[in-house]
Amino acid sequence: MSSLYGRKDLTGVPIMHFEKRFVDFGSMKQGEERTFVYEFVNLGDTPLILDLVSACDCTTLTYEEGGVFQPGEKGQIKAVFDSSEKEESEIIDIDIILGNVEPDTERPIIERLQYSFDIEK
Repeated sequence: MSSLYGRKDLTGVPIMHFEKRFVDFGSMKQGEERTFVYEFVNLGDTPLILDLVSACDCTTLTYEEGGVFQPGEKGQIKAVFDSSEKEESEIIDIDIILGNVEPDTERPIIERLQYSFDIEK
């Protein structure tokens, strides 16, 4: 993942701020679904471009692909987890690739969200 937020100068970059980056869906039976909406705001001084959001096949993601969020503007990423194929507890990563790049390195800006669940046996 990018070390963007380790930088001292965040001028010219979007800052994707989430109130919650990790969600615990708790205990569930195999075959159940859980839904969570990750809400974010762009705290940076430049538009945030939401390029790609991905996770494992057990997760359906809904988001505004190619969406441009101006400084101060809010957005959402909806995750629906289907536990049908899961037999063990796990932590799932949701990777977010922005259409923006780091100003000095031109590397893509990548964010990460996570959720966990426990499968009842």
